[in-house]
Amino acid sequence: MFCGIGDINWGPHHYDIVQWVLDADRSGPVDLFLENDVLQYRYANGVQVHAQPFPGDSIGSTGGARFVGTKGWIAVDRENLVASDPALLRSPLDPNGPRLYRSDSHSGNFLDCIRTRQATICDVETAHRSISAVLLGGIALQLRRPLKWDPQHEHFVNDDEANRL
Repeated sequence: MFCGIGDINWGPHHYDIVQWVLDADRSGPVDLFLENDVLQYRYANGVQVHAQPFPGDSIGSTGGARFVGTKGWIAVDRENLVASDPALLRSPLDPNGPRLYRSDSHSGNFLDCIRTRQATICDVETAHRSISAVLLGGIALQLRRPLKWDPQHEHFVNDDEANRL
């Protein structure tokens, strides 16, 4: 996966999509490291996220995320959904597969959830984990060495220097 991390303002807006797709809204990466000077995140399930601008053409002007699989890629940002093969976007969904919470407006969703008491699409824990991933990446870039992160206890493993940051 490729994610245009950006700064701590826009970074979590895009990284929350990555965490959502990885079913990691309540977790985070377990390894952070540089490969060819590009920040990499590895999750407990083995998925690796490349934190860099899209290779080749971007999908829009606001960053986003590109998900690469065996049949091609699908990329999403705040305005666009595109694929290496447009047929990927027309493929029927698995009727037993997961479904994502649909919302067209964060503020509208917030107001709806006040009325219904339903959890918002991006609740406080999701927001916390998304910004944490971006901040962890900043620490890895600053230290320029591999780091092990314990997402359950939210600390670096056996690394006092990284934990101080």
